[in-house]
Amino acid sequence: MVLYIYDDDDELLIWACEARSSDDIMLVIADRSCADINDMFNDIAWKSAKYFKYEDYNSAVNYAFNVIKKSFSKHFTEDYVVRFKMHKNLNEIKRISLDAKDLEYEDYYDLATFEDINNLYFCDLIIDNGNLGLRYSKYTDDIRDDYENLSFEKWNPDLTSNTTLMLGMQNKLKDFIDAQIDYEIDMGMSV
Repeated sequence: MVLYIYDDDDELLIWACEARSSDDIMLVIADRSCADINDMFNDIAWKSAKYFKYEDYNSAVNYAFNVIKKSFSKHFTEDYVVRFKMHKNLNEIKRISLDAKDLEYEDYYDLATFEDINNLYFCDLIIDNGNLGLRYSKYTDDIRDDYENLSFEKWNPDLTSNTTLMLGMQNKLKDFIDAQIDYEIDMGMSV
């Protein structure tokens, strides 16, 4: 079976199967000139095949997606809207983190916030039951008026600079969103 993607200017055919000599995933990506009338790839396309370990679907999918994005770049926009706000300065956050075991959320509220506007998720750096960490939340509407707190994770951020704190929060939020999407897919929910 072949996946055929095309627009007015470009075309791409993608074959995915198990390699003949192993149980590796074999991915062949080429244009229409590398397919016969039965939509099978020719020797030229076969020589460009990429192989991925058995059950390493993520790497195979990421590779195919990157080729698609490169081939059809005009159809992909990379608008990724985020917002980062520090509610306390870095020195205050450092001091508060040292005393976290003696503090509660009510003492300082949110220390910093990182929002992924596109996916409607955000995380706050907070103190919860004497632990410094991230509270993950999701907006329940597109205008970001209402939200639901989802979970808390203990976390010791890199407080070298505002940038290291922001990048750490961004990475943690991205991992959380990816896990939420995987969970929703596994549960058959809409994402």
